[in-house]
Amino acid sequence: MEYEQLNHVLDQVRPSRQQEDAILKRLLQEERTKQKMKRGRNLPKLAAAALAAVLAVTSVLAVVTGLDRRLLNYFGAEPGQEELFSPGAVVVDKTLTDQGTTLHIGQVVADRYSALVLLDLTAPAGTVLDGDYYVLGDSIRATAPDGTKMSGWGTGWTLLEDEDPGDNHISLLMRVNTMYEDFNFLGAKLSLDFEGLYDNNLEKNALAQGRWKCTVTLPNEDPGRYVAMEEPIEVGGNQVTLKSLYVSPLSLTWELREGEDDLESIDTSATFDREDWPETVFVTTKGGAVVPVEEPHFLLTQYKTDLLEEDRGCYSFRLAEITDPAEVTAVTIFGQTFPLEG
Repeated sequence: MEYEQLNHVLDQVRPSRQQEDAILKRLLQEERTKQKMKRGRNLPKLAAAALAAVLAVTSVLAVVTGLDRRLLNYFGAEPGQEELFSPGAVVVDKTLTDQGTTLHIGQVVADRYSALVLLDLTAPAGTVLDGDYYVLGDSIRATAPDGTKMSGWGTGWTLLEDEDPGDNHISLLMRVNTMYEDFNFLGAKLSLDFEGLYDNNLEKNALAQGRWKCTVTLPNEDPGRYVAMEEPIEVGGNQVTLKSLYVSPLSLTWELREGEDDLESIDTSATFDREDWPETVFVTTKGGAVVPVEEPHFLLTQYKTDLLEEDRGCYSFRLAEITDPAEVTAVTIFGQTFPLEG
Protein backbone atom coordinates (compact mmCIF):
# COMPACT_ATOMS: atom_id res chain seq x y z
CA MET A 1 0.00 0.00 0.00
CA GLU A 2 1.36 3.43 -0.93
CA TYR A 3 2.12 5.88 1.91
CA GLU A 4 -0.57 8.34 0.82
CA GLN A 5 -3.18 5.55 0.73
CA LEU A 6 -2.13 4.27 4.14
CA ASN A 7 -2.28 7.77 5.61
CA HIS A 8 -5.76 8.24 4.12
CA VAL A 9 -6.95 5.02 5.77
CA LEU A 10 -5.56 6.14 9.12
CA ASP A 11 -7.29 9.49 8.69
CA GLN A 12 -10.62 7.67 8.41
CA VAL A 13 -10.17 5.43 11.47
CA ARG A 14 -8.55 7.80 13.93
CA PRO A 15 -10.73 8.37 17.03
CA SER A 16 -12.21 11.75 17.79
CA ARG A 17 -11.47 13.71 20.95
CA GLN A 18 -14.87 12.63 22.30
CA GLN A 19 -14.03 9.01 21.59
CA GLU A 20 -10.69 9.37 23.38
CA ASP A 21 -12.46 10.80 26.44
CA ALA A 22 -15.03 8.01 26.34
CA ILE A 23 -12.31 5.32 26.20
CA LEU A 24 -10.51 6.77 29.20
CA LYS A 25 -13.75 7.26 31.15
CA ARG A 26 -14.78 3.67 30.51
CA LEU A 27 -11.41 2.36 31.66
CA LEU A 28 -11.64 4.35 34.88
CA GLN A 29 -15.23 3.20 35.51
CA GLU A 30 -14.27 -0.45 34.97
CA GLU A 31 -11.36 -0.11 37.37
CA ARG A 32 -13.56 1.44 40.09
CA THR A 33 -16.13 -1.34 39.62
CA LYS A 34 -13.49 -4.06 39.90
CA GLN A 35 -12.08 -2.42 43.02
CA LYS A 36 -15.51 -2.51 44.71
CA MET A 37 -16.08 -6.15 43.72
CA LYS A 38 -12.69 -7.27 44.97
CA ARG A 39 -13.02 -5.13 48.12
CA GLY A 40 -9.40 -4.22 48.08
CA ARG A 41 -7.96 -7.56 46.99
CA ASN A 42 -5.37 -7.67 44.21
CA LEU A 43 -5.35 -3.90 43.85
CA PRO A 44 -1.72 -3.73 42.68
CA LYS A 45 -2.51 -6.25 39.94
CA LEU A 46 -5.66 -4.39 38.87
CA ALA A 47 -3.90 -1.06 38.93
CA ALA A 48 -1.13 -2.45 36.81
CA ALA A 49 -3.66 -3.86 34.34
CA ALA A 50 -5.51 -0.57 34.13
CA LEU A 51 -2.26 1.32 33.65
CA ALA A 52 -1.26 -1.09 30.89
CA ALA A 53 -4.63 -0.57 29.19
CA VAL A 54 -4.29 3.21 29.38
CA LEU A 55 -0.76 3.05 28.02
CA ALA A 56 -1.93 0.81 25.19
CA VAL A 57 -4.72 3.21 24.26
CA THR A 58 -2.34 6.16 24.51
CA SER A 59 0.11 4.44 22.21
CA VAL A 60 -2.59 3.82 19.61
CA LEU A 61 -3.85 7.39 19.84
CA ALA A 62 -0.32 8.74 19.45
CA VAL A 63 -0.08 6.87 16.15
CA VAL A 64 -3.48 7.75 14.69
CA THR A 65 -4.05 11.35 15.83
CA GLY A 66 -1.35 13.05 13.74
CA LEU A 67 -1.98 15.99 11.46
CA ASP A 68 -3.79 15.09 8.25
CA ARG A 69 -1.38 14.72 5.34
CA ARG A 70 -3.39 17.22 3.29
CA LEU A 71 -2.79 19.89 5.93
CA LEU A 72 0.90 19.09 5.97
CA ASN A 73 1.01 19.29 2.17
CA TYR A 74 -0.76 22.65 2.28
CA PHE A 75 1.93 24.02 4.57
CA GLY A 76 4.70 22.33 2.61
CA ALA A 77 5.79 20.49 5.74
CA GLU A 78 8.87 18.30 5.65
CA PRO A 79 9.42 15.15 7.74
CA GLY A 80 9.76 16.05 11.40
CA GLN A 81 7.88 19.36 11.15
CA GLU A 82 4.47 17.95 12.07
CA GLU A 83 5.27 18.35 15.77
CA LEU A 84 5.43 22.14 15.32
CA PHE A 85 1.68 22.16 14.58
CA SER A 86 0.69 19.54 17.16
CA PRO A 87 0.16 21.94 20.12
CA GLY A 88 -2.56 23.76 18.17
CA ALA A 89 -4.15 20.76 16.44
CA VAL A 90 -7.35 18.92 17.33
CA VAL A 91 -9.06 15.96 15.66
CA VAL A 92 -12.79 16.63 15.15
CA ASP A 93 -13.83 13.74 12.87
CA LYS A 94 -17.49 14.72 12.75
CA THR A 95 -19.78 13.80 9.84
CA LEU A 96 -22.95 15.82 9.24
CA THR A 97 -25.58 15.10 6.56
CA ASP A 98 -28.47 17.30 5.47
CA GLN A 99 -30.58 17.33 2.28
CA GLY A 100 -28.41 14.63 0.77
CA THR A 101 -25.13 16.50 1.21
CA THR A 102 -22.52 15.31 3.71
CA LEU A 103 -19.96 17.56 5.36
CA HIS A 104 -17.08 15.92 7.23
CA ILE A 105 -15.13 18.20 9.58
CA GLY A 106 -11.79 16.45 9.95
CA GLN A 107 -9.27 18.52 11.87
CA VAL A 108 -8.59 22.04 13.07
CA VAL A 109 -5.17 23.59 13.63
CA ALA A 110 -4.92 27.01 15.26
CA ASP A 111 -2.67 29.66 16.77
CA ARG A 112 -3.56 32.90 18.54
CA TYR A 113 -4.85 34.69 15.46
CA SER A 114 -5.92 31.98 13.00
CA ALA A 115 -7.77 28.67 12.88
CA LEU A 116 -7.70 26.38 9.83
CA VAL A 117 -10.56 23.91 9.41
CA LEU A 118 -10.23 20.86 7.13
CA LEU A 119 -13.53 19.96 5.43
CA ASP A 120 -14.68 17.26 3.04
CA LEU A 121 -17.98 17.84 1.24
CA THR A 122 -19.89 15.17 -0.69
CA ALA A 123 -22.87 16.44 -2.71
CA PRO A 124 -25.75 14.25 -3.91
CA ALA A 125 -24.91 11.70 -6.59
CA GLY A 126 -24.77 13.22 -10.05
CA THR A 127 -23.49 16.60 -8.85
CA VAL A 128 -20.22 17.55 -10.52
CA LEU A 129 -17.91 19.71 -8.41
CA ASP A 130 -15.20 20.61 -10.89
CA GLY A 131 -14.90 24.38 -10.48
CA ASP A 132 -11.85 26.28 -9.33
CA TYR A 133 -13.43 28.07 -6.39
CA TYR A 134 -16.23 27.24 -4.02
CA VAL A 135 -17.49 29.22 -1.04
CA LEU A 136 -19.47 27.80 1.84
CA GLY A 137 -21.94 30.31 3.20
CA ASP A 138 -20.98 30.35 6.85
CA SER A 139 -21.72 31.81 10.25
CA ILE A 140 -18.90 31.73 12.76
CA ARG A 141 -18.80 32.35 16.50
CA ALA A 142 -16.05 31.82 19.05
CA THR A 143 -15.84 32.23 22.81
CA ALA A 144 -12.63 32.38 24.85
CA PRO A 145 -12.29 30.43 28.13
CA ASP A 146 -12.93 33.65 30.09
CA GLY A 147 -16.19 34.24 28.20
CA THR A 148 -14.88 36.88 25.79
CA LYS A 149 -16.68 36.72 22.44
CA MET A 150 -14.90 37.05 19.11
CA SER A 151 -16.12 40.42 17.86
CA GLY A 152 -14.53 40.59 14.43
CA TRP A 153 -13.16 38.04 12.00
CA GLY A 154 -12.38 37.26 8.40
CA THR A 155 -12.45 34.03 6.44
CA GLY A 156 -10.65 32.60 3.46
CA TRP A 157 -11.14 29.41 1.47
CA THR A 158 -8.70 27.11 -0.29
CA LEU A 159 -9.87 24.32 -2.59
CA LEU A 160 -7.44 21.46 -2.02
CA GLU A 161 -6.10 19.28 -4.81
CA ASP A 162 -8.87 17.10 -6.23
CA GLU A 163 -7.93 13.63 -7.42
CA ASP A 164 -11.19 13.29 -9.38
CA PRO A 165 -12.54 16.70 -10.50
CA GLY A 166 -15.53 15.07 -12.19
CA ASP A 167 -17.04 13.59 -9.03
CA ASN A 168 -19.29 15.00 -6.32
CA HIS A 169 -16.62 15.37 -3.64
CA ILE A 170 -14.24 18.21 -2.76
CA SER A 171 -11.87 18.98 0.10
CA LEU A 172 -11.67 22.52 1.46
CA LEU A 173 -9.53 24.39 3.92
CA MET A 174 -11.21 27.30 5.68
CA ARG A 175 -9.16 29.92 7.50
CA VAL A 176 -10.77 32.00 10.24
CA ASN A 177 -8.82 35.05 11.39
CA THR A 178 -9.52 36.97 14.57
CA MET A 179 -8.45 40.57 14.21
CA TYR A 180 -8.79 42.15 17.64
CA GLU A 181 -6.41 41.82 20.58
CA ASP A 182 -9.19 41.33 23.14
CA PHE A 183 -9.71 37.80 21.78
CA ASN A 184 -7.50 34.91 20.71
CA PHE A 185 -8.20 31.31 19.74
CA LEU A 186 -6.24 29.61 22.54
CA GLY A 187 -8.69 27.31 24.37
CA ALA A 188 -11.65 28.93 22.62
CA LYS A 189 -14.87 27.22 21.57
CA LEU A 190 -15.25 27.67 17.83
CA SER A 191 -18.82 27.31 16.55
CA LEU A 192 -19.26 26.65 12.83
CA ASP A 193 -22.62 26.97 11.09
CA PHE A 194 -22.56 26.30 7.35
CA GLU A 195 -25.43 26.89 4.97
CA GLY A 196 -24.94 25.42 1.52
CA LEU A 197 -22.16 25.31 -1.04
CA TYR A 198 -21.90 28.19 -3.52
CA ASP A 199 -19.82 28.98 -6.58
CA ASN A 200 -19.26 32.63 -5.64
CA ASN A 201 -19.89 35.24 -2.97
CA LEU A 202 -22.38 37.41 -4.83
CA GLU A 203 -24.96 35.46 -6.82
CA LYS A 204 -25.40 32.76 -4.18
CA ASN A 205 -25.94 30.08 -6.79
CA ALA A 206 -26.25 27.05 -4.52
CA LEU A 207 -24.51 23.95 -5.83
CA ALA A 208 -25.52 21.90 -2.80
CA GLN A 209 -28.10 22.61 -0.10
CA GLY A 210 -27.83 21.84 3.59
CA ARG A 211 -27.22 23.13 7.11
CA TRP A 212 -24.30 21.79 9.10
CA LYS A 213 -23.33 22.86 12.63
CA CYS A 214 -20.39 21.89 14.78
CA THR A 215 -18.59 23.24 17.87
CA VAL A 216 -14.89 22.58 18.41
CA THR A 217 -12.87 23.31 21.55
CA LEU A 218 -9.42 24.46 20.49
CA PRO A 219 -6.23 23.59 22.43
CA ASN A 220 -5.00 25.88 25.19
CA GLU A 221 -1.36 25.40 24.26
CA ASP A 222 0.17 28.09 22.06
CA PRO A 223 2.17 26.75 19.09
CA GLY A 224 3.82 30.16 18.69
CA ARG A 225 5.70 32.86 20.59
CA TYR A 226 3.99 36.07 21.63
CA VAL A 227 6.23 38.92 22.77
CA ALA A 228 4.79 42.16 24.15
CA MET A 229 6.73 45.18 22.90
CA GLU A 230 6.78 48.92 23.48
CA GLU A 231 9.15 49.99 20.74
CA PRO A 232 9.11 52.94 18.34
CA ILE A 233 8.85 52.01 14.68
CA GLU A 234 8.77 54.15 11.55
CA VAL A 235 5.98 53.29 9.13
CA GLY A 236 5.53 55.36 6.00
CA GLY A 237 7.56 58.22 7.47
CA ASN A 238 5.48 58.26 10.66
CA GLN A 239 6.65 57.40 14.19
CA VAL A 240 4.26 54.90 15.77
CA THR A 241 4.58 52.11 18.37
CA LEU A 242 5.17 48.41 17.88
CA LYS A 243 3.05 46.74 20.59
CA SER A 244 3.67 43.04 19.96
CA LEU A 245 5.27 40.42 17.76
CA TYR A 246 3.96 36.92 17.25
CA VAL A 247 5.44 34.08 15.23
CA SER A 248 4.03 30.58 14.84
CA PRO A 249 4.17 27.85 12.18
CA LEU A 250 0.93 29.36 10.84
CA SER A 251 1.71 33.07 10.82
CA LEU A 252 3.80 36.14 11.54
CA THR A 253 1.69 38.84 13.16
CA TRP A 254 2.38 42.23 14.71
CA GLU A 255 0.34 44.97 16.34
CA LEU A 256 0.82 48.71 16.04
CA ARG A 257 -0.42 51.63 18.14
CA GLU A 258 -0.09 55.36 17.76
CA GLY A 259 3.15 56.93 18.99
CA GLU A 260 4.44 60.40 18.20
CA ASP A 261 2.12 60.15 15.21
CA ASP A 262 -1.22 58.42 14.87
CA LEU A 263 -1.88 55.58 12.45
CA GLU A 264 -4.22 57.76 10.45
CA SER A 265 -1.19 59.74 9.31
CA ILE A 266 0.08 56.68 7.45
CA ASP A 267 -0.75 56.36 3.78
CA THR A 268 -2.21 52.87 4.14
CA SER A 269 -2.70 52.34 0.40
CA ALA A 270 1.04 52.84 -0.17
CA THR A 271 2.26 51.18 3.04
CA PHE A 272 0.03 48.14 3.42
CA ASP A 273 -0.55 47.27 -0.24
CA ARG A 274 2.99 46.58 -1.32
CA GLU A 275 4.80 44.22 -3.65
CA ASP A 276 8.04 44.46 -1.69
CA TRP A 277 6.77 42.79 1.51
CA PRO A 278 9.12 39.78 1.13
CA GLU A 279 12.13 42.11 0.98
CA THR A 280 11.07 44.28 3.91
CA VAL A 281 9.33 41.85 6.28
CA PHE A 282 11.06 38.63 7.37
CA VAL A 283 12.29 36.60 10.32
CA THR A 284 15.86 35.54 11.09
CA THR A 285 16.68 32.23 12.75
CA LYS A 286 19.50 31.12 15.04
CA GLY A 287 21.25 29.55 12.08
CA GLY A 288 21.18 32.84 10.18
CA ALA A 289 18.43 31.81 7.75
CA VAL A 290 16.12 34.56 6.50
CA VAL A 291 12.48 33.58 5.97
CA PRO A 292 10.31 36.20 4.21
CA VAL A 293 6.56 36.57 4.38
CA GLU A 294 4.24 35.29 1.69
CA GLU A 295 0.59 36.27 1.22
CA PRO A 296 -1.16 38.34 3.91
CA HIS A 297 -3.86 36.83 6.10
CA PHE A 298 -5.26 40.23 7.04
CA LEU A 299 -4.21 43.89 7.26
CA LEU A 300 -6.40 45.74 9.75
CA THR A 301 -6.12 49.36 10.89
CA GLN A 302 -8.64 50.88 13.30
CA TYR A 303 -8.86 54.57 14.07
CA LYS A 304 -10.00 56.36 17.20
CA THR A 305 -13.73 56.53 17.82
CA ASP A 306 -15.95 57.31 20.78
CA LEU A 307 -15.46 53.69 21.86
CA LEU A 308 -11.82 53.26 20.81
CA GLU A 309 -9.32 55.34 22.76
CA GLU A 310 -6.38 55.10 20.36
CA ASP A 311 -5.51 54.00 16.86
CA ARG A 312 -4.46 50.38 16.56
CA GLY A 313 -3.53 47.97 13.82
CA CYS A 314 -2.98 44.25 13.43
CA TYR A 315 -1.20 42.71 10.43
CA SER A 316 -0.74 39.01 9.78
CA PHE A 317 1.13 37.06 7.10
CA ARG A 318 1.99 33.52 6.23
CA LEU A 319 5.73 32.83 6.21
CA ALA A 320 7.22 31.46 3.00
CA GLU A 321 8.58 28.43 4.89
CA ILE A 322 7.50 26.58 8.00
CA THR A 323 9.61 27.98 10.81
CA ASP A 324 10.11 26.79 14.36
CA PRO A 325 9.22 29.79 16.58
CA ALA A 326 11.88 28.71 19.09
CA GLU A 327 14.53 29.19 16.40
CA VAL A 328 13.53 32.77 15.54
CA THR A 329 15.91 35.38 16.96
CA ALA A 330 14.60 38.55 15.30
CA VAL A 331 11.78 39.98 13.20
CA THR A 332 12.35 42.67 10.59
CA ILE A 333 9.49 45.00 9.64
CA PHE A 334 9.92 47.75 7.06
CA GLY A 335 13.67 47.26 7.28
CA GLN A 336 13.76 47.72 11.07
CA THR A 337 14.90 44.71 13.10
CA PHE A 338 13.54 43.76 16.54
CA PRO A 339 15.11 40.98 18.63
CA LEU A 340 12.59 38.35 19.68
CA GLU A 341 13.02 37.71 23.36
CA GLY A 342 10.85 35.95 25.85
